[in-house]
Amino acid sequence: MQFYDQISCDYKPFVMFFNRENFISNTVNTDSLGFRHNFFNDDLKLQSDFYDHEEVSLVIGGSCVFGFGSSNDSNTISSLLTKKTNHVYLNFGATAFNSKQELILFLNFFQKFRKIKNVIIVSGVNDLYLNLSSKQDEWGDFFFKSKFDKIHNYYKNRNNIKLRFRELLSKFSNNTYKKIDIRNINFDKIEQNFKNLFSLWFALSNNYNFNIYYFLQPLASWTKKKLSDSETAIFEILDNSNDDAHQILKKISLIENHNKYNAMFAKISKKIGINFIDLNDEFKSLKSLDNSLFVDRIHLTNEGYEEISKIILNQI
Repeated sequence: MQFYDQISCDYKPFVMFFNRENFISNTVNTDSLGFRHNFFNDDLKLQSDFYDHEEVSLVIGGSCVFGFGSSNDSNTISSLLTKKTNHVYLNFGATAFNSKQELILFLNFFQKFRKIKNVIIVSGVNDLYLNLSSKQDEWGDFFFKSKFDKIHNYYKNRNNIKLRFRELLSKFSNNTYKKIDIRNINFDKIEQNFKNLFSLWFALSNNYNFNIYYFLQPLASWTKKKLSDSETAIFEILDNSNDDAHQILKKISLIENHNKYNAMFAKISKKIGINFIDLNDEFKSLKSLDNSLFVDRIHLTNEGYEEISKIILNQI
């Protein structure tokens, strides 16, 4: 996880940010665009290696699809799907992306491929997180917004001596940490967002002739699993952390939130015509459910990603 924490991001047009380019390690590697390397024919390939490939499928989502927690590039969902089939699945995972950013990423790159067979989205938690942790307006919200605001305000006021002095003082202040105000989830707003997005995905799939699937990503508590010894130790650390992110994820993990979210997706997907599968419900029937499948509340181990890949292949 040290390598994953080091990746950070690069700022990009339209999507605001994307995975850091040309990151190299024994665990995780990205290409010159920031896409994670893909397993193919017993080797790891760049995304650009598949632009002229006869047919590919794309796996889209946030850090779960990117593969946070997997031991190497060949154990991500997309790489595991490729291993199990004679078909290429590419990693379109982007750390901290929300559902709109996932769509924009697709729009920016999908026409580089000759033919797309399936678009598989494994997502959902980041939208809940942002809904809880920020003031939503008609523009929506995204991760790292405070950094964008800080940079923008700095350059807007770069000639303001008083501002610079206050910033200098803040570096030495012990009271600069501002705790996030955790609200209740506004499911009405989330539902409207996904109605719009699912309609767009459906129209794109019809126009460009690809299959579209939406998988709600698993959270440890939503699967109702019995935690393994290692998971218990990790969750004890997270539950006692003062970090706002862990506290927000703890609130998201309440079963009633999963029930509402699942029902919302089931209703919207049926109305619009999107294939929807809840990975949390699928996990509940796993024989390996009590094994160590999670490295934290939302990211998985190699075995966890292996189980997701099996479920996806059984559903598409």
